Amino acid sequence: MRQPSESSVNATIWDSTTFYWTPNLKNNPLKRPRSCQNKECQKVDRISNLPDPIIQHILSFLPADDAIKTCILSKRWDSIWTLVPNLIFRRECSCSQEAENFAVFVDKALMHYCSPKVKKFLVEFEFTECFKAQVDSWVDFAVRLKVEELCLEFHREIADDPDYYYLPNFLYSNIPAEKLSLRFCALSPNKLKQVSWMSLKVLSISYSWLSNEMIKNIFLGCSLLEYLKLNQCCGFDQINTNFSSSLKDLVVDGSWGREDKFGDFVITIKGPNLLSLTLAGYMHRANYMLLDVSSLVEANIGYRMKSCSHGCRSNWYSAHRSVLHDLLEKLQHVEKLTIGTWCLQVLSISEVKGLSSPTSACKYLTLNKKINKWDLPGIASLLQSSPNLQKLTINLMPSNNFEFLLKNAKVLEKMIIHAQRDDVNRTWMSVEAQELMELLELTQAFLSYPRASPNAKVMLESCFK
Repeated sequence: MRQPSESSVNATIWDSTTFYWTPNLKNNPLKRPRSCQNKECQKVDRISNLPDPIIQHILSFLPADDAIKTCILSKRWDSIWTLVPNLIFRRECSCSQEAENFAVFVDKALMHYCSPKVKKFLVEFEFTECFKAQVDSWVDFAVRLKVEELCLEFHREIADDPDYYYLPNFLYSNIPAEKLSLRFCALSPNKLKQVSWMSLKVLSISYSWLSNEMIKNIFLGCSLLEYLKLNQCCGFDQINTNFSSSLKDLVVDGSWGREDKFGDFVITIKGPNLLSLTLAGYMHRANYMLLDVSSLVEANIGYRMKSCSHGCRSNWYSAHRSVLHDLLEKLQHVEKLTIGTWCLQVLSISEVKGLSSPTSACKYLTLNKKINKWDLPGIASLLQSSPNLQKLTINLMPSNNFEFLLKNAKVLEKMIIHAQRDDVNRTWMSVEAQELMELLELTQAFLSYPRASPNAKVMLESCFK
């Protein structure tokens, strides 16, 4: 690319694929013409007249490359981006050259950054070992600027790629961050024995290997930790929150066990101080066992268990029912309960076989499922086993199978139905008149259904404009 002379240079701009200069915009043909002919109107620039902190706050919501491009607007904007509180570096790299260009861009952007403190620092791209030194320098930069939220969220094109980002040694010491998010990052078991994240309140770890001892050391080194999410992690079979008196919210989103027959691998969760527990994602040849969760107020059983191999299919139902029955018994005292697809399927089979669900003290029940006729027995079983139910929320597509819900919920006060379209049609914006008429007919049908609870109210929520 031909470089302009120094006299014509007005601003320096970067993006994630190139580092280039833009000439003075005085005679730039791409310059947007003013629509107003009034001279007084032409002089008004309301955005540029905003105080710098407000402009910096607005720019902080943009990816770094977009925020940096604003420097071409005027001399005043030339350095505003260098003081934005959030630095967001995110790039989908389809080849190694794009990844290299992205790394160069981050290096140059950090050289020009002037703020004495950064609130959020996020880096997301396809990491390989050749970028280890550069990423270490970026992390060190964020830590020295007393970062509050640090996100190292790498991704890989090949799932079995061994290139993980190994956290640098200095990151195990007392970093100032209150939030830490790690994806495809490797944690050292030895370093975690001395981990000191005394300011950390929120921790999310995705696609990593963790042993029971490593999780214990994380709890011991994070005295203020309130929220922990383990997403698609493996290597552990125990989460004992006795080592963390501060942890209130635990999310386990998918896991997998050894390639043994179903039921041999159990993840035990012991959380006497937990207030909220979410079990989500796919469980590969593993299941859960809850020990002491007496303080739980809210629970979400939204995970799914894969069927066994062909030779084990005869035991599929009994094994899955045993797991779910034990979970529901441990969650009998929970006030807010969310149930997903897999649970409804197992409960439906149980109900057909004449096996009822454990009694629940649940007052607020949420169903995340498109109702079909095969799920009705399971939902009926849930309603019959929840005598204290006050509010039922259903996140599903419009259906005509709600009548039995109103017939079986004796103390129901409110049913909220969130109407959604299927995955093929992701928006309500192109809804045809016929679909709107069907929804209106569905609403009229709700009004005609008999209700076991005289105080029950039905609310239909949708995105219709």
